[in-house]
Amino acid sequence: MEITKSLVGRKIQDRPKISIVTPSKNTGKFAKDTINTILAQTNENWEHIVVDSLSTDETLDVIRQYSHIRWISEEDIGFDEAFRKGLSMAKGEYVMFCAFSDGYLDKNWFNRCIAILDKDSEISLVWGFPQYMSEDGELGDISYDFFFDDPPPPGRDHIYYWLKTYFHFPEGNFCVRRNVMDDCYPLVDSKTTDEDCKMLTFNYRFNTLGYLPYFIPVAANFGRIHSDSSGHIRRVDGRMKMQEEKYYRAIEDYKKQLINERKVHRYRDGFGNLLSGGFDQEKYESKTSPPVIKQASPKRKVKTILKRILE
Repeated sequence: MEITKSLVGRKIQDRPKISIVTPSKNTGKFAKDTINTILAQTNENWEHIVVDSLSTDETLDVIRQYSHIRWISEEDIGFDEAFRKGLSMAKGEYVMFCAFSDGYLDKNWFNRCIAILDKDSEISLVWGFPQYMSEDGELGDISYDFFFDDPPPPGRDHIYYWLKTYFHFPEGNFCVRRNVMDDCYPLVDSKTTDEDCKMLTFNYRFNTLGYLPYFIPVAANFGRIHSDSSGHIRRVDGRMKMQEEKYYRAIEDYKKQLINERKVHRYRDGFGNLLSGGFDQEKYESKTSPPVIKQASPKRKVKTILKRILE
């Protein structure tokens, strides 16, 4: 997809429905692909915020070509602090995260998310299928392809599924209410920044606080695999494994407290108001145990490339 004058000159939205936050550092070679998948969305009521960590490659040169992007470039302690800065800048009712290397496959994804969240005040987060992409732009496997035939339970039943699988939402496509993101995404402490994966902490808080998700069975986004990605680096050096195991232990502890009636689980709507009902142990025990999802599962192959998606 070529950059046209009309796209480059897109105006910054004063009252956007969605804020897309992009932390970045030296991923300029992928930036145009990411930006163009956002510009290709059929919904136009959004803003794009980039929080750059003093990139030394072409990142800032690329950003300057797009007048609609709100951006800063300054020192930070990593992805989590950059994302928190982006949240503080966001004006949208709903928030999404999109790294410079990833992007959106479904051109109607923003509209799909808005339609669900606007219609149902009990739903706080909408998510879909993520798909892998190689560094050179070839699409590969769709994660969690078994959801095509057996989708995960939405709303109030999701807590039972989460307690049995440890599932966490694909960070590259979920759309969440801004107030819920503020409530669930942890503050950043430079002294403990490597001890927890903040997105896993967000998932833990989202579920234990009783917020409700909704799954849409479409391939929403691609996540590009490359050696400079923070996820790849954390998995290679062992931090990811440590953070995931801490997340799993926390879920097991929460489950034990519910079963032993030391905690009471209550549901909340998208504005934090308590809803009727709560954790039902008999219902939990009656649910058929699905396979534990501790990391990416077998996926469905789709042989296309980004260029075809954007044409």
